[in-house]
Amino acid sequence: MTLMKEKAVEMIRRMPEDNMTYVINILQNLEAMSVDKDTDRKRAKSALAEILSMEKRLPDDFDPKKELEEARTEKYENLG
Repeated sequence: MTLMKEKAVEMIRRMPEDNMTYVINILQNLEAMSVDKDTDRKRAKSALAEILSMEKRLPDDFDPKKELEEARTEKYENLG
């Protein structure tokens, strides 16, 4: 057991039984947060893989300034 875990166990041993409900609640919340991080990391990696699998190249004649201008015109043409 690491020094940190030994310190935590010793602190728990010194606590009165009345406080154990709180300690258990805190530990359960910490455990849930740890599980969520692993799940979130897996979901993020999966989402990135999906995005990368859809990657396509732009046509050689792609003009970003023209595309931006057309998008702005389309979005704001009715604000007149």
